[in-house]
Amino acid sequence: MIETRAPNVLFFGFRRPLNQQALRQALAGSKVGRVGLISRSNCLGDRADYYLSAKHGFRACTFDSNPFKAFPSAEFLRGQQTSEVVVLRMFDRIYRKFSAGQSYEIRKRLYLEQVTWVYGIIQDLEFDTVILSDIPHTPFAYILYSVARALNKDVFFLLQIPIKDTFIISRSIDDMFAPVRTEYQRLKAAGELPPLSPRLQKEFDRRSGKKHKPFYMSRRDLPWTRRIADWAKWTFRIDTNLRPHRSLRNGFAYWRACKPMPAAGTPYVYFPLHLQPEATTLPMGDIFVDQYVAVEMLARALPAGWVVVLKEHPAQRMAKRDYRFYSRLGRISNVHLVSRDEDTFTLTENSRAVASITGTPGWEAIFAGRPVIVFGNAYYRGAPGTVSVNDPGELAIRLDEINRGVFPTRATEDILRYLAALDRCSYEGIVDKVFLRDSDLSEQQSIENYTVILKRLIASPETFNRNG
Repeated sequence: MIETRAPNVLFFGFRRPLNQQALRQALAGSKVGRVGLISRSNCLGDRADYYLSAKHGFRACTFDSNPFKAFPSAEFLRGQQTSEVVVLRMFDRIYRKFSAGQSYEIRKRLYLEQVTWVYGIIQDLEFDTVILSDIPHTPFAYILYSVARALNKDVFFLLQIPIKDTFIISRSIDDMFAPVRTEYQRLKAAGELPPLSPRLQKEFDRRSGKKHKPFYMSRRDLPWTRRIADWAKWTFRIDTNLRPHRSLRNGFAYWRACKPMPAAGTPYVYFPLHLQPEATTLPMGDIFVDQYVAVEMLARALPAGWVVVLKEHPAQRMAKRDYRFYSRLGRISNVHLVSRDEDTFTLTENSRAVASITGTPGWEAIFAGRPVIVFGNAYYRGAPGTVSVNDPGELAIRLDEINRGVFPTRATEDILRYLAALDRCSYEGIVDKVFLRDSDLSEQQSIENYTVILKRLIASPETFNRNG
Protein backbone atom coordinates (compact mmCIF):
# COMPACT_ATOMS: atom_id res chain seq x y z
CA MET A 1 0.00 0.00 0.00
CA ILE A 2 1.40 3.36 -1.08
CA GLU A 3 1.23 6.02 1.59
CA THR A 4 0.45 9.55 0.49
CA ARG A 5 2.02 12.38 2.42
CA ALA A 6 -0.07 14.96 4.17
CA PRO A 7 -0.57 18.12 2.09
CA ASN A 8 1.67 21.13 2.55
CA VAL A 9 -0.58 24.18 2.89
CA LEU A 10 0.24 27.86 2.54
CA PHE A 11 -2.17 30.36 4.10
CA PHE A 12 -2.37 34.02 3.13
CA GLY A 13 -4.11 36.80 5.07
CA PHE A 14 -5.92 35.64 8.22
CA ARG A 15 -5.01 38.87 9.98
CA ARG A 16 -8.24 39.42 11.93
CA PRO A 17 -8.95 37.63 15.25
CA LEU A 18 -11.99 35.87 13.76
CA ASN A 19 -9.95 34.43 10.88
CA GLN A 20 -7.01 33.55 13.11
CA GLN A 21 -9.07 31.66 15.66
CA ALA A 22 -10.78 29.63 12.94
CA LEU A 23 -7.41 28.85 11.35
CA ARG A 24 -5.87 27.66 14.62
CA GLN A 25 -8.88 25.45 15.36
CA ALA A 26 -8.86 23.98 11.86
CA LEU A 27 -5.17 23.09 12.00
CA ALA A 28 -5.54 21.56 15.46
CA GLY A 29 -7.71 18.79 14.07
CA SER A 30 -6.21 18.35 10.60
CA LYS A 31 -3.56 16.08 9.18
CA VAL A 32 -1.24 18.47 7.39
CA GLY A 33 2.44 18.47 6.44
CA ARG A 34 4.31 21.75 6.13
CA VAL A 35 2.35 24.84 7.16
CA GLY A 36 3.15 28.26 5.72
CA LEU A 37 1.68 31.59 6.72
CA ILE A 38 1.92 34.99 5.03
CA SER A 39 0.28 37.59 7.24
CA ARG A 40 0.85 40.73 9.30
CA SER A 41 1.48 38.65 12.41
CA ASN A 42 2.33 35.03 13.10
CA CYS A 43 -0.85 33.87 14.79
CA LEU A 44 0.30 30.24 14.49
CA GLY A 45 3.57 30.60 16.39
CA ASP A 46 5.66 27.43 16.18
CA ARG A 47 2.90 25.72 14.20
CA ALA A 48 4.01 27.69 11.15
CA ASP A 49 7.00 26.01 9.49
CA TYR A 50 7.40 29.05 7.26
CA TYR A 51 6.28 32.61 8.00
CA LEU A 52 6.58 35.75 5.87
CA SER A 53 5.58 39.09 7.38
CA ALA A 54 3.19 41.27 5.39
CA LYS A 55 3.51 44.18 7.79
CA HIS A 56 5.58 46.43 5.51
CA GLY A 57 3.92 45.62 2.21
CA PHE A 58 6.54 43.04 1.12
CA ARG A 59 9.07 45.76 0.38
CA ALA A 60 11.76 43.44 1.80
CA CYS A 61 11.08 40.85 -0.92
CA THR A 62 13.89 41.98 -3.21
CA PHE A 63 16.19 40.07 -5.52
CA ASP A 64 19.04 40.57 -3.02
CA SER A 65 17.09 39.08 -0.13
CA ASN A 66 15.55 36.17 -2.07
CA PRO A 67 16.74 32.97 -0.34
CA PHE A 68 15.13 30.49 -2.73
CA LYS A 69 16.85 28.43 -5.38
CA ALA A 70 13.85 28.05 -7.69
CA PHE A 71 13.57 30.87 -10.23
CA PRO A 72 10.88 31.27 -12.92
CA SER A 73 11.81 30.80 -16.55
CA ALA A 74 11.25 33.40 -19.25
CA GLU A 75 8.44 31.24 -20.60
CA PHE A 76 6.76 31.18 -17.21
CA LEU A 77 7.02 34.97 -16.87
CA ARG A 78 5.54 35.44 -20.33
CA GLY A 79 2.61 33.31 -19.21
CA GLN A 80 2.06 35.75 -16.32
CA GLN A 81 1.70 38.85 -18.50
CA THR A 82 -2.07 39.09 -18.01
CA SER A 83 -1.56 38.95 -14.26
CA GLU A 84 1.22 41.53 -14.53
CA VAL A 85 -1.13 44.13 -15.98
CA VAL A 86 -3.48 43.70 -13.02
CA VAL A 87 -0.70 43.83 -10.44
CA LEU A 88 0.90 46.98 -11.84
CA ARG A 89 -2.44 48.74 -11.36
CA MET A 90 -2.83 47.26 -7.88
CA PHE A 91 0.38 48.97 -6.76
CA ASP A 92 -1.78 52.10 -6.42
CA ARG A 93 -2.79 50.57 -3.09
CA ILE A 94 0.70 50.72 -1.62
CA TYR A 95 2.06 53.81 -3.37
CA ARG A 96 0.02 56.47 -1.61
CA LYS A 97 2.49 59.33 -1.84
CA PHE A 98 2.01 61.71 -4.74
CA SER A 99 4.38 60.78 -7.60
CA ALA A 100 5.96 57.88 -5.66
CA GLY A 101 6.27 54.66 -7.62
CA GLN A 102 4.55 56.09 -10.66
CA SER A 103 7.18 55.04 -13.17
CA TYR A 104 6.73 51.79 -15.05
CA GLU A 105 10.31 50.79 -14.26
CA ILE A 106 9.79 50.92 -10.47
CA ARG A 107 6.56 48.94 -10.56
CA LYS A 108 7.86 46.41 -13.06
CA ARG A 109 10.92 45.63 -10.94
CA LEU A 110 8.87 45.29 -7.79
CA TYR A 111 6.48 42.97 -9.62
CA LEU A 112 9.32 40.75 -10.85
CA GLU A 113 10.91 40.63 -7.40
CA GLN A 114 7.68 39.49 -5.83
CA VAL A 115 6.93 36.96 -8.57
CA THR A 116 10.31 35.31 -8.02
CA TRP A 117 9.73 35.24 -4.26
CA VAL A 118 6.33 33.59 -4.63
CA TYR A 119 7.67 31.12 -7.18
CA GLY A 120 10.49 30.18 -4.81
CA ILE A 121 8.20 29.79 -1.80
CA ILE A 122 5.87 27.43 -3.62
CA GLN A 123 8.50 25.39 -5.45
CA ASP A 124 11.26 25.11 -2.84
CA LEU A 125 8.90 24.50 0.07
CA GLU A 126 6.67 22.21 -2.01
CA PHE A 127 3.31 23.69 -1.10
CA ASP A 128 0.38 21.77 -2.57
CA THR A 129 -2.47 24.04 -1.54
CA VAL A 130 -2.80 27.82 -1.18
CA ILE A 131 -5.71 29.25 0.83
CA LEU A 132 -6.38 33.00 0.90
CA SER A 133 -8.76 34.46 3.48
CA ASP A 134 -10.15 36.98 0.99
CA ILE A 135 -10.30 37.57 -2.75
CA PRO A 136 -6.76 38.48 -3.87
CA HIS A 137 -6.98 42.25 -4.30
CA THR A 138 -3.51 43.40 -3.27
CA PRO A 139 -0.36 42.96 -5.39
CA PHE A 140 1.38 40.17 -3.47
CA ALA A 141 -1.87 38.27 -2.92
CA TYR A 142 -2.74 38.45 -6.61
CA ILE A 143 0.75 37.30 -7.59
CA LEU A 144 0.44 34.37 -5.19
CA TYR A 145 -2.94 33.45 -6.63
CA SER A 146 -1.76 33.67 -10.24
CA VAL A 147 1.59 31.90 -9.80
CA ALA A 148 0.09 29.06 -7.75
CA ARG A 149 -2.60 28.47 -10.37
CA ALA A 150 0.03 28.46 -13.13
CA LEU A 151 1.92 25.81 -11.16
CA ASN A 152 -1.27 23.69 -10.96
CA LYS A 153 -1.62 23.97 -7.21
CA ASP A 154 -4.96 23.87 -5.42
CA VAL A 155 -5.85 27.53 -4.84
CA PHE A 156 -8.85 28.78 -2.90
CA PHE A 157 -10.08 32.10 -1.61
CA LEU A 158 -13.08 32.99 0.53
CA LEU A 159 -15.29 36.00 -0.17
CA GLN A 160 -18.05 37.55 1.92
CA ILE A 161 -20.83 38.88 -0.28
CA PRO A 162 -23.41 41.56 0.66
CA ILE A 163 -26.14 38.98 1.26
CA LYS A 164 -27.21 38.08 4.77
CA ASP A 165 -24.60 35.81 6.44
CA THR A 166 -23.29 34.46 3.13
CA PHE A 167 -19.83 33.74 1.77
CA ILE A 168 -18.46 31.77 -1.15
CA ILE A 169 -15.35 29.69 -1.79
CA SER A 170 -13.77 29.79 -5.21
CA ARG A 171 -10.72 28.76 -7.18
CA SER A 172 -11.13 31.41 -9.86
CA ILE A 173 -11.82 35.15 -9.82
CA ASP A 174 -13.23 35.08 -13.34
CA ASP A 175 -15.64 32.23 -12.63
CA MET A 176 -16.36 32.59 -8.92
CA PHE A 177 -20.11 33.02 -9.51
CA ALA A 178 -20.39 30.68 -12.50
CA PRO A 179 -21.80 27.83 -10.32
CA VAL A 180 -24.62 30.15 -9.20
CA ARG A 181 -25.56 31.00 -12.77
CA THR A 182 -25.43 27.34 -13.79
CA GLU A 183 -27.62 26.25 -10.89
CA TYR A 184 -30.11 29.06 -11.56
CA GLN A 185 -30.48 28.03 -15.20
CA ARG A 186 -30.95 24.39 -14.12
CA LEU A 187 -33.67 25.32 -11.62
CA LYS A 188 -35.41 27.51 -14.19
CA ALA A 189 -35.31 24.85 -16.92
CA ALA A 190 -36.66 22.24 -14.52
CA GLY A 191 -39.33 24.58 -13.17
CA GLU A 192 -38.10 23.96 -9.63
CA LEU A 193 -38.68 26.47 -6.85
CA PRO A 194 -37.00 25.04 -3.72
CA PRO A 195 -37.57 26.65 -0.33
CA LEU A 196 -34.93 29.12 0.86
CA SER A 197 -32.82 28.76 3.95
CA PRO A 198 -33.65 31.28 6.72
CA ARG A 199 -30.71 33.54 5.78
CA LEU A 200 -31.70 33.81 2.11
CA GLN A 201 -35.36 34.24 3.03
CA LYS A 202 -34.37 37.17 5.25
CA GLU A 203 -32.39 38.64 2.36
CA PHE A 204 -35.44 38.40 0.11
CA ASP A 205 -37.72 39.94 2.74
CA ARG A 206 -35.53 42.93 3.51
CA ARG A 207 -34.82 43.72 -0.15
CA SER A 208 -38.50 43.38 -1.05
CA GLY A 209 -39.71 45.62 1.75
CA LYS A 210 -38.79 49.17 2.65
CA LYS A 211 -35.58 50.80 1.45
CA HIS A 212 -32.65 49.09 3.09
CA LYS A 213 -29.57 51.24 3.60
CA PRO A 214 -26.37 49.12 3.63
CA PHE A 215 -24.90 48.86 7.13
CA TYR A 216 -21.49 50.05 5.95
CA MET A 217 -22.95 53.40 4.89
CA SER A 218 -23.58 54.31 8.52
CA ARG A 219 -21.25 54.46 11.51
CA ARG A 220 -23.85 55.02 14.21
CA ASP A 221 -23.66 51.47 15.55
CA LEU A 222 -19.87 51.55 15.93
CA PRO A 223 -18.41 51.97 19.43
CA TRP A 224 -16.76 55.34 20.10
CA THR A 225 -13.34 53.66 20.39
CA ARG A 226 -13.64 52.36 16.82
CA ARG A 227 -14.72 55.77 15.54
CA ILE A 228 -11.72 57.44 17.17
CA ALA A 229 -9.36 54.79 15.77
CA ASP A 230 -10.73 55.24 12.26
CA TRP A 231 -10.49 59.03 12.56
CA ALA A 232 -6.87 58.76 13.68
CA LYS A 233 -6.05 56.40 10.83
CA TRP A 234 -7.51 58.82 8.30
CA THR A 235 -5.92 61.91 9.88
CA PHE A 236 -2.38 60.65 10.43
CA ARG A 237 -1.79 58.69 7.23
CA ILE A 238 1.65 59.12 5.73
CA ASP A 239 0.27 61.17 2.82
CA THR A 240 -1.75 63.59 4.96
CA ASN A 241 0.42 66.55 3.97
CA LEU A 242 -0.29 65.82 0.29
CA ARG A 243 -4.02 65.23 0.53
CA PRO A 244 -5.12 68.90 0.61
CA HIS A 245 -3.40 69.63 -2.70
CA ARG A 246 -4.87 66.60 -4.45
CA SER A 247 -8.27 67.02 -2.84
CA LEU A 248 -8.57 70.65 -3.86
CA ARG A 249 -7.45 70.05 -7.43
CA ASN A 250 -9.64 67.00 -7.92
CA GLY A 251 -12.53 68.58 -6.04
CA PHE A 252 -12.43 71.59 -8.34
CA ALA A 253 -12.49 69.28 -11.36
CA TYR A 254 -15.48 67.44 -9.85
CA TRP A 255 -17.32 70.72 -9.23
CA ARG A 256 -16.74 71.84 -12.84
CA ALA A 257 -17.89 68.47 -14.22
CA CYS A 258 -21.13 68.37 -12.23
CA LYS A 259 -24.37 69.02 -14.09
CA PRO A 260 -27.95 69.44 -12.88
CA MET A 261 -30.41 66.58 -12.95
CA PRO A 262 -31.84 66.10 -16.43
CA ALA A 263 -35.22 67.65 -17.16
CA ALA A 264 -38.25 65.81 -15.82
CA GLY A 265 -39.32 63.01 -18.14
CA THR A 266 -35.86 62.50 -19.64
CA PRO A 267 -35.13 58.76 -19.72
CA TYR A 268 -31.87 57.89 -18.01
CA VAL A 269 -29.66 55.06 -16.80
CA TYR A 270 -28.52 55.55 -13.23
CA PHE A 271 -24.85 54.66 -12.69
CA PRO A 272 -23.59 55.04 -9.09
CA LEU A 273 -19.80 55.17 -9.19
CA HIS A 274 -17.69 52.75 -7.17
CA LEU A 275 -15.40 53.53 -4.29
CA GLN A 276 -11.78 53.09 -5.40
CA PRO A 277 -9.36 51.50 -4.88
CA GLU A 278 -11.41 48.49 -3.77
CA ALA A 279 -11.73 44.80 -4.66
CA THR A 280 -15.15 45.51 -6.17
CA THR A 281 -13.43 47.01 -9.23
CA LEU A 282 -9.96 45.50 -9.00
CA PRO A 283 -9.95 42.59 -9.63
CA MET A 284 -13.73 42.06 -9.80
CA GLY A 285 -14.29 44.74 -12.44
CA ASP A 286 -11.77 43.21 -14.84
CA ILE A 287 -11.23 45.69 -17.72
CA PHE A 288 -13.84 48.00 -16.19
CA VAL A 289 -11.56 48.84 -13.27
CA ASP A 290 -11.37 52.14 -15.14
CA GLN A 291 -14.98 53.15 -14.70
CA TYR A 292 -14.62 55.74 -17.44
CA VAL A 293 -14.55 52.86 -19.97
CA ALA A 294 -17.88 51.56 -18.67
CA VAL A 295 -19.43 55.06 -18.73
CA GLU A 296 -18.17 55.73 -22.26
CA MET A 297 -19.46 52.38 -23.54
CA LEU A 298 -22.83 52.97 -21.94
CA ALA A 299 -23.12 56.56 -23.24
CA ARG A 300 -22.40 55.42 -26.82
CA ALA A 301 -25.02 52.65 -26.65
CA LEU A 302 -27.91 54.79 -25.35
CA PRO A 303 -31.08 55.27 -27.42
CA ALA A 304 -31.60 58.78 -28.76
CA GLY A 305 -32.73 61.22 -26.08
CA TRP A 306 -31.43 59.12 -23.17
CA VAL A 307 -28.72 60.20 -20.72
CA VAL A 308 -26.53 58.59 -18.06
CA VAL A 309 -26.89 59.95 -14.54
CA LEU A 310 -23.72 59.44 -12.49
CA LYS A 311 -23.41 59.89 -8.75
CA GLU A 312 -20.09 59.81 -6.91
CA HIS A 313 -19.73 57.27 -4.10
CA PRO A 314 -20.44 58.93 -0.73
CA ALA A 315 -17.22 57.57 0.80
CA GLN A 316 -14.92 58.39 -2.14
CA ARG A 317 -12.06 60.69 -1.19
CA MET A 318 -11.22 63.25 -3.82
CA ALA A 319 -7.51 62.53 -3.33
CA LYS A 320 -8.07 59.00 -4.62
CA ARG A 321 -9.44 60.12 -7.98
CA ASP A 322 -7.55 61.82 -10.75
CA TYR A 323 -8.86 65.23 -11.79
CA ARG A 324 -8.81 64.08 -15.42
CA PHE A 325 -11.38 61.42 -14.57
CA TYR A 326 -13.92 64.10 -13.72
CA SER A 327 -12.86 66.38 -16.57
CA ARG A 328 -13.49 63.63 -19.12
CA LEU A 329 -16.89 62.80 -17.65
CA GLY A 330 -17.84 66.47 -17.85
CA ARG A 331 -17.12 66.54 -21.58
CA ILE A 332 -19.55 63.73 -22.49
CA SER A 333 -22.73 65.49 -23.59
CA ASN A 334 -25.20 62.76 -22.59
CA VAL A 335 -23.64 62.12 -19.17
CA HIS A 336 -24.79 64.04 -16.09
CA LEU A 337 -22.55 63.82 -13.04
CA VAL A 338 -24.98 64.95 -10.34
CA SER A 339 -24.55 66.04 -6.74
CA ARG A 340 -23.69 63.54 -4.02
CA ASP A 341 -26.74 64.89 -2.17
CA GLU A 342 -29.13 63.20 -4.59
CA ASP A 343 -30.88 60.21 -2.98
CA THR A 344 -29.74 56.95 -4.55
CA PHE A 345 -33.09 55.21 -4.01
CA THR A 346 -34.97 58.05 -5.70
CA LEU A 347 -32.51 57.98 -8.61
CA THR A 348 -33.15 54.24 -8.97
CA GLU A 349 -36.94 54.60 -8.81
CA ASN A 350 -37.00 57.29 -11.50
CA SER A 351 -34.54 55.56 -13.82
CA ARG A 352 -35.24 53.34 -16.80
CA ALA A 353 -32.31 51.10 -15.83
CA VAL A 354 -29.40 50.91 -13.37
CA ALA A 355 -25.79 50.21 -14.33
CA SER A 356 -23.02 48.99 -12.05
CA ILE A 357 -19.67 47.22 -12.10
CA THR A 358 -20.38 44.96 -9.10
CA GLY A 359 -22.08 47.27 -6.59
CA THR A 360 -24.98 46.69 -4.21
CA PRO A 361 -27.18 49.27 -6.03
CA GLY A 362 -27.45 46.75 -8.87
CA TRP A 363 -28.78 44.11 -6.48
CA GLU A 364 -31.21 46.64 -4.99
CA ALA A 365 -32.42 47.60 -8.47
CA ILE A 366 -33.36 43.99 -9.27
CA PHE A 367 -35.83 44.04 -6.37
CA ALA A 368 -37.03 47.51 -7.40
CA GLY A 369 -38.02 46.09 -10.78
CA ARG A 370 -35.42 47.96 -12.83
CA PRO A 371 -33.30 46.32 -15.55
CA VAL A 372 -29.68 46.12 -14.38
CA ILE A 373 -26.65 46.50 -16.64
CA VAL A 374 -23.75 44.58 -15.11
CA PHE A 375 -20.20 45.33 -16.26
CA GLY A 376 -18.14 43.36 -13.73
CA ASN A 377 -18.08 39.99 -12.03
CA ALA A 378 -20.95 40.69 -9.63
CA TYR A 379 -22.72 38.04 -7.57
CA TYR A 380 -25.93 38.99 -9.41
CA ARG A 381 -24.48 38.81 -12.94
CA GLY A 382 -26.89 36.53 -14.79
CA ALA A 383 -29.73 37.10 -12.32
CA PRO A 384 -33.22 37.72 -13.73
CA GLY A 385 -33.62 41.21 -15.15
CA THR A 386 -29.90 41.79 -15.75
CA VAL A 387 -27.82 42.52 -18.85
CA SER A 388 -24.27 41.14 -18.74
CA VAL A 389 -22.04 43.49 -20.72
CA ASN A 390 -19.56 41.84 -23.05
CA ASP A 391 -20.18 43.60 -26.34
CA PRO A 392 -21.27 47.23 -26.97
CA GLY A 393 -23.48 46.11 -29.84
CA GLU A 394 -25.36 43.69 -27.62
CA LEU A 395 -25.67 46.40 -24.97
CA ALA A 396 -27.27 48.76 -27.51
CA ILE A 397 -29.78 46.07 -28.47
CA ARG A 398 -30.79 45.50 -24.83
CA LEU A 399 -31.11 49.23 -24.19
CA ASP A 400 -33.33 49.53 -27.25
CA GLU A 401 -35.53 46.72 -25.86
CA ILE A 402 -35.80 48.63 -22.58
CA ASN A 403 -36.68 51.78 -24.53
CA ARG A 404 -39.43 50.00 -26.47
CA GLY A 405 -40.77 48.27 -23.37
CA VAL A 406 -40.08 44.73 -24.61
CA PHE A 407 -37.16 43.87 -22.33
CA PRO A 408 -38.08 40.69 -20.39
CA THR A 409 -39.43 41.60 -16.97
CA ARG A 410 -38.23 39.59 -14.02
CA ALA A 411 -40.76 37.48 -12.13
CA THR A 412 -40.69 37.13 -8.36
CA GLU A 413 -40.36 33.38 -8.67
CA ASP A 414 -37.23 33.84 -10.80
CA ILE A 415 -35.67 36.01 -8.10
CA LEU A 416 -36.50 33.29 -5.59
CA ARG A 417 -34.86 30.73 -7.88
CA TYR A 418 -31.74 32.86 -8.13
CA LEU A 419 -31.61 33.14 -4.34
CA ALA A 420 -32.04 29.37 -4.14
CA ALA A 421 -29.08 28.95 -6.50
CA LEU A 422 -27.03 31.29 -4.30
CA ASP A 423 -28.16 29.26 -1.32
CA ARG A 424 -26.84 26.03 -2.80
CA CYS A 425 -23.53 27.50 -4.00
CA SER A 426 -22.58 29.41 -0.85
CA TYR A 427 -21.97 28.92 2.85
CA GLU A 428 -23.49 30.37 5.99
CA GLY A 429 -21.29 32.49 8.20
CA ILE A 430 -18.96 35.44 8.44
CA VAL A 431 -15.39 35.36 7.13
CA ASP A 432 -14.98 39.15 7.12
CA LYS A 433 -15.46 40.61 10.60
CA VAL A 434 -16.89 43.85 9.19
CA PHE A 435 -20.04 41.91 8.24
CA LEU A 436 -20.72 40.90 11.85
CA ARG A 437 -22.52 44.25 12.04
CA ASP A 438 -25.14 42.82 9.69
CA SER A 439 -25.24 39.25 10.98
CA ASP A 440 -27.80 37.17 12.84
CA LEU A 441 -24.99 34.85 13.97
CA SER A 442 -22.73 35.27 16.94
CA GLU A 443 -19.02 35.63 16.28
CA GLN A 444 -18.45 32.21 17.83
CA GLN A 445 -21.03 30.58 15.54
CA SER A 446 -19.28 32.06 12.53
CA ILE A 447 -15.90 30.88 13.78
CA GLU A 448 -17.25 27.34 14.10
CA ASN A 449 -18.69 27.42 10.56
CA TYR A 450 -15.42 28.90 9.30
CA THR A 451 -13.41 26.16 11.03
CA VAL A 452 -15.42 23.38 9.40
CA ILE A 453 -14.82 24.86 5.94
CA LEU A 454 -11.08 25.27 6.49
CA LYS A 455 -10.79 21.67 7.66
CA ARG A 456 -12.49 20.52 4.45
CA LEU A 457 -10.22 22.68 2.31
CA ILE A 458 -7.13 21.27 4.01
CA ALA A 459 -8.20 17.63 4.01
CA SER A 460 -10.13 17.29 0.74
CA PRO A 461 -9.59 20.15 -1.71
CA GLU A 462 -10.75 17.89 -4.54
CA THR A 463 -14.30 17.88 -3.11
CA PHE A 464 -14.78 21.53 -4.06
CA ASN A 465 -16.03 22.22 -7.57
CA ARG A 466 -13.33 23.22 -10.02
CA ASN A 467 -14.90 26.42 -11.28
CA GLY A 468 -11.79 27.81 -12.92
